[in-house]
Amino acid sequence: MPAYTLPPNADHVTIMRALVKLTLGHGLASTLASDIAQACKTLDRKGGLHELDRTRVKTGTGY
Repeated sequence: MPAYTLPPNADHVTIMRALVKLTLGHGLASTLASDIAQACKTLDRKGGLHELDRTRVKTGTGY
């Protein structure tokens, strides 16, 4: 999922955008929402990537 920074007055904020098709059913939407909620709990508990790990993350097109 791509992550984006916001304009200069809010560049300290990073967002993630998920695109889903209109045909996504209720069951899969519920599963997606549950997975996102669980991921947020994990991030709250463990924190984000360590700075050394961030340097290993591949960025750019084609990933």
